[in-house]
Amino acid sequence: MQSVTFGFPCDPEPLDSPFYIARPPVEEQTYQEISRTGSVIRIQSPHKTGKTSLVLRLLDYAKQSGFSTVYIDFQQAEAAVCISLNKFLRWFCGYVCRQLDLTLMLDDYWDEDTGSKVSCTIYFENYLLKNSNTPLVLILNQVEQIFEYSTISQDFFSLLRSWHEQAKQNVVWQKLRLVVVHSTEVYTDLNINQSPFNVGLAIKLPEFSLEQIQELAQRSGLNWTGDVGQKNAQALQAMVGGHPYLVRLAIYHLANFPEKSLQQLLNEAPTMAGIYSVDLRRQLASLQ
Repeated sequence: MQSVTFGFPCDPEPLDSPFYIARPPVEEQTYQEISRTGSVIRIQSPHKTGKTSLVLRLLDYAKQSGFSTVYIDFQQAEAAVCISLNKFLRWFCGYVCRQLDLTLMLDDYWDEDTGSKVSCTIYFENYLLKNSNTPLVLILNQVEQIFEYSTISQDFFSLLRSWHEQAKQNVVWQKLRLVVVHSTEVYTDLNINQSPFNVGLAIKLPEFSLEQIQELAQRSGLNWTGDVGQKNAQALQAMVGGHPYLVRLAIYHLANFPEKSLQQLLNEAPTMAGIYSVDLRRQLASLQ
């Protein structure tokens, strides 16, 4: 089979990507849950295992369903806005408003005497949710970025939990559908009873199976069929498990640089001369 040339696998898979491998029943579970009133979906999975690729599909499903959508990546939160809860929540509300193309009305709802958590709650309820005719899907990606700011993390996550609790008795809050995305590589001492991390639907992305590894190889132009294809997939799985990015990276190199065999690639894989050197350095830095 002729090899297919494609871009280096460093970004989430676009909606039209032929290299996105579905992992049933994960996608269908998230689509069903986002349609429920007041729902919370928690997507957690290690670094580069497909969380954002799944979120892109969930966003598309929500838009196709007529929902309003907001996507916040907390990598964009500057340290300056994380120095106090008040600054952070005003930034948060402003970010949501701009994505919904609404006029920023913070000063009309913000009251220092009642506090920033109450002000933020009133802003969401009376301005963002009450005036909306459609559910609002709020996707919070890479929330582990907030864990390191102890001055705001506990209060922010307890606020999200309180919104979920309000949805049980307040029809306005039932419009909010919350999606929290984070990596299991990050740990924090949050009070689990005051956070959104033990409610709702928990999604943990599984690794690729042998069949899925072979399927990705086939889509990439490699002839991994029959016994030979299965042995190739088993050899790759023995080295990297079914880690989606590591599998995808190996298949990218094999499809685009056919002069190097699978065996050569695997022999170099655990060394700094191999294709996984960047990932190995990141793991080493984490251990140190």
